[in-house]
Amino acid sequence: MIFFKNVINMMFTDHYIRFALVEERTKTVKQVGEVKLKKGIISSGKIMDAELLQKIVRTIFKKYNLNAQLVNLMVPDATLVIKKIEVPSYLSNNDLKSHIKLELEEAQQILPYNDPIIDVFEYQDSPKENMKEVILFATSKQIISSYLKVIQRFKKTVTKSFVSPLLTRKLFLYSKNQSQDGQQYTMYTQIRENSHIITIFDHHLPIISLKDTFELDDYDEDAYVEQILDVIERVNHFFKYQYSKKKENIEKIVLYTEFDFKKNLVELIRDKIDVDIEFIRINDFKTKLPRAMLRKYYLPIAMSL
Repeated sequence: MIFFKNVINMMFTDHYIRFALVEERTKTVKQVGEVKLKKGIISSGKIMDAELLQKIVRTIFKKYNLNAQLVNLMVPDATLVIKKIEVPSYLSNNDLKSHIKLELEEAQQILPYNDPIIDVFEYQDSPKENMKEVILFATSKQIISSYLKVIQRFKKTVTKSFVSPLLTRKLFLYSKNQSQDGQQYTMYTQIRENSHIITIFDHHLPIISLKDTFELDDYDEDAYVEQILDVIERVNHFFKYQYSKKKENIEKIVLYTEFDFKKNLVELIRDKIDVDIEFIRINDFKTKLPRAMLRKYYLPIAMSL
């Protein structure tokens, strides 16, 4: 008999923990679950009550019988920074990272923390002579270490980490059975509980990313949708007139939403922006679970796609 390893894909937010147990080789979704968090346990991605969070994670592992030893972790969105920066064109590899770390230390206002974990991807030549543009990914080492400590407490190993903008793009390409976008500039927008994350990609690289937050204690769909539309319109305007200097346009908007709206979101966006719009809809995950329940677990599932 052949046994395949399962992996637990976990995402932590200020408001909930979600997981998906996936059989790695076959990509079969075996189990999903969610636990709501009381206010203050996690704040802006930072663990404020580690002892209570450990108890909650222990309960999740026990309740759902999650015996798998391997865990994938989504980097908290609140701590993630994606930014285009300019560097001397001769820099590469370790020299490039060292240069950026030094610049970050000297210009502390660039990041909201002083202990960054960074990754860097080359983007394009800069208009400035002997300079080039790179895309910086950064998060806080201390904050990530605090999540690792919670998970490792239960003799589990975090093997990979992911960021939600890349997971969202991965979901869309999976839903279309594609390996690459069919256009250059795509806006991916995640409409999730209490947050709205917009990321603009140039093909496979995110070049602009921002997060807007909502308070849903007194949910008002009209106000919620109005805020969503306002942010999308402002980011589109910024990209067209400030970022690309009227040279480029957003060619497609991809919407990922965890819930449905009574209003027709696509038509409301088209009233403001003349652009192709698509929702992420996936119906072919391998699973014996009811497919209707998987929608809000797309991001944890995507870590295994």
